[in-house]
Amino acid sequence: MKENETLLLKIRGLTPSLNPALRRIADFILIDPSKIKYLKIKDLAQVCDVSESTVMRFVRTIGLDSFQDLKIIITEITTQQDIGKVREEEYVYDDISKKDSINSIINKIVHRNTKTLQDTKKLISSRDIERAVEAITNAKKIDIYGAGGSFIAAENARLRFYRIGKQCFASNDGNQQLVSASLLTKDDIAIGISNSGKTKSTVMALKKAKECGAKTICITNYDQSPITEYADIKLFSSTQDLAFFQESMTSRVAQILIVDIIYAALAVKDFTTSVRMIEKSSEALKSSFI
Repeated sequence: MKENETLLLKIRGLTPSLNPALRRIADFILIDPSKIKYLKIKDLAQVCDVSESTVMRFVRTIGLDSFQDLKIIITEITTQQDIGKVREEEYVYDDISKKDSINSIINKIVHRNTKTLQDTKKLISSRDIERAVEAITNAKKIDIYGAGGSFIAAENARLRFYRIGKQCFASNDGNQQLVSASLLTKDDIAIGISNSGKTKSTVMALKKAKECGAKTICITNYDQSPITEYADIKLFSSTQDLAFFQESMTSRVAQILIVDIIYAALAVKDFTTSVRMIEKSSEALKSSFI
């Protein structure tokens, strides 16, 4: 994926981990990227109430070499009709008001979730997916940690992997997560799912798993968040938290997308065995149908 297609997503993902000065620059860019085209470095520094050296530190933080590079990429983004600006207004809504009709609610939610999936796709690294699949393939046991809405994705992962013969444990209880993590070995793998990357129970469980020698994977929305410190493989979603939904809807959609991609790639890797396992488990479930 070209850098100009992911730069704004990267800035948004880094924003929570930035100090106040750098965050002001990030917020200014995300609110209206097109303004950058017309500013000199001293102008941006002035409007964000920072020094020019701080602007350069921001530029280097997002992986660029010069302010001119930033302007060039932003110009490319804002002049291409098929690449939208990363602004809250472009995501249709900040919340759903009492004035919204059913059709309006349907359109807003479908648009919001579709945008989340499209943005997450841009951030998915096929190489990192391959690494995750390889690690899970070789693991004797898989621990999956999540809390709140992220536990939905964790449980989805457990059910997916379990159906193709993987031994899995998933819990949203912090104590159980730590106990299970403490029993892992170098032959096992742990997956921590947290949209913010700051959920204490999930972060601490992944840390414990890593200390015990297990391979670790994180699925999160924010680069440089605490959970990434303890992950050997980092997989990123792209969601924009809004006042009404916060993390309750779109983050789950993005997380489940990543889980399903891993599952599908894992199943294809040993297709014959996967099909046999799915058939066996499906046959076992037939007796529970009315």
